Amino acid sequence: MRSWQRWTTGWLGGGLVVALAMRILGQPLMVIGNLLFMVGLALVIFGLICVLAKGHLFTGWRHRRKKGQDPLPGEKVGVRHVASVKNSPIVVNGGARFGLAAGACYIVVGIVLTLF
Repeated sequence: MRSWQRWTTGWLGGGLVVALAMRILGQPLMVIGNLLFMVGLALVIFGLICVLAKGHLFTGWRHRRKKGQDPLPGEKVGVRHVASVKNSPIVVNGGARFGLAAGACYIVVGIVLTLF
């Protein structure tokens, strides 16, 4: 089992234990479902941020120098280098997989609990 899979199962198990404890303490299913849904949305956003962090969005941006200043080290960027970096495949690392998988499961459980 990979690390992100262990983290996902741990978070799902912990969330379900907290939901069960809240139910035992007398909270309605609507409140528990809403809480799980919101945590799921936060985890999905975390996963999307992890994907976008590896997206090379700012590759090729140049900083302009003022008159009389020495050339900046990153001022000259090769066009072929920028194209090869921008056309590279999307990287979905372990943190992104954890956030997307755990978030999707929490959202589904939250919707199911809200419907009951």
